[in-house]
Amino acid sequence: MNSPDIAWRRTHFSLAALFEALPVAAVFVDPEGRIAAANQAAADIEGKSIDDVLGQRISDIHAEAGRHVLRNLWLTEAGLPVPDHELVIHDVTYQVSVRAVRNEAGGLIGLLATLTDITLQKRTERRLSEANRRLKAYAWEDHLTGVPSRRYLDAALTREVRRSARDGRPLSVAMLDIDHFKSFNDLYGHPAGDVCLRQVAQAAAVAVRRGADEVCRYGGEEFLAILPDTAGAAAAHVAELIRAAVEALAIPHQGEPSGHLTISLGVASLRPTGQGSRRDRDSLIAQADEALYAAKSAGRNRVAVYQPSTSEAGATRA
Repeated sequence: MNSPDIAWRRTHFSLAALFEALPVAAVFVDPEGRIAAANQAAADIEGKSIDDVLGQRISDIHAEAGRHVLRNLWLTEAGLPVPDHELVIHDVTYQVSVRAVRNEAGGLIGLLATLTDITLQKRTERRLSEANRRLKAYAWEDHLTGVPSRRYLDAALTREVRRSARDGRPLSVAMLDIDHFKSFNDLYGHPAGDVCLRQVAQAAAVAVRRGADEVCRYGGEEFLAILPDTAGAAAAHVAELIRAAVEALAIPHQGEPSGHLTISLGVASLRPTGQGSRRDRDSLIAQADEALYAAKSAGRNRVAVYQPSTSEAGATRA
């Protein structure tokens, strides 16, 4: 019963017919790296006929593909699996899958490689990746002011507190608040208040000059500057730069004695002996807030530094 079936196979079955029936480009390479068989889809990659590519070394047609073949042959001889990989040929991205073909004795006859065009898939992946990147950036940004959001602030400050504890390096924060902002909104309206917030945020962000320093939105008219590797007088100096930068904007404010808008700042520093815990982070913010309150109580438009020895913030007139 099997004889007619075997005869039919011998008459109608061939490797070339099998290759042509595959929905992807297929190449059979001998142990010397020469193309022993290929389908037209594979030859089309180089704009050639099947006869043009048969017998040629892969490396002579495409240098990178040739390097992959050498690596794949080495892996196969070592008894290791050949991983799928990507290959770009003429701006088209292919996923290449390779399988070893052996004779009945286990000897290597060659490698069968199939190349699947995944260019569209890769473009889609890149678009999704870019969309995710933009979405993440959107989530981390305060959309009104353009500086990092409170969500980002919490994550960044937690990271810096841990780094300070791990490396034994100082860390300071400066909390700033717009003086008499409620009366500013009452006098000029909330749209003007939004513009004011943006101007203050951008001026503060420019005033911190090191790449590691960041000004983030804390909430309402409050912002927090994160100052790694900074303590004491240096942190107070950065806070003074921020104060002066906002004052230099000369934003009109009839509710202020000076006739223009000002800010107050409270500075606090984390001692390197801390444990880097969330409690340390919250304590640092609380100390900066206490110093900010002292600055406002002392007359506003000034910088105050938290004093851990007395739990009182000493104010310095800007």
